[in-house]
Amino acid sequence: MVKIIIIKTSGDLFSAVTTLNRIKRRLPMMVRKGMMRWGKILARDMKLSARKAGIKKFSGTLQGLGIRWEQGVRSDTGYLFMRLYAVYLDSMAPHYVNITRRRSRLLIWAKKAKSLNTRRKARMVEKRELKSFAIYVKPHPFIAQGYRRARPKLRPVLKRLAVRGISV
Repeated sequence: MVKIIIIKTSGDLFSAVTTLNRIKRRLPMMVRKGMMRWGKILARDMKLSARKAGIKKFSGTLQGLGIRWEQGVRSDTGYLFMRLYAVYLDSMAPHYVNITRRRSRLLIWAKKAKSLNTRRKARMVEKRELKSFAIYVKPHPFIAQGYRRARPKLRPVLKRLAVRGISV
């Protein structure tokens, strides 16, 4: 006796297969877009963290292109670029810095400093009443804080774009 099994589908299987193929095709691109968006969020949070740490424009061009996210359109790898002096500001050891007439940028900063004593001494150095004076500088840790601020935003960004890649 021969038994034959007949299986009929209503098209759900075919739509499921096409949906899976669409997910397989679109998901990597959506993850790349999500990574690009999160990278921009990371760069923005790093700049905000630098501002909150007290890094001013005297330090250079950190707020412009000093911190930026770069990623190729088809690349699975993104990079956060940061000026070298930003890393130094974040991790330097506390030390003394001499302010003299030769160090013009530092002298300009000293004339606009918050401390009245520093401003007075800077004017004295400029008028050659004083040869030099030293200030004590400390690090401005901001990199870890910026990353800590941006890290929780990664999952929602990737989730939102993954859902969009699946549902479209």
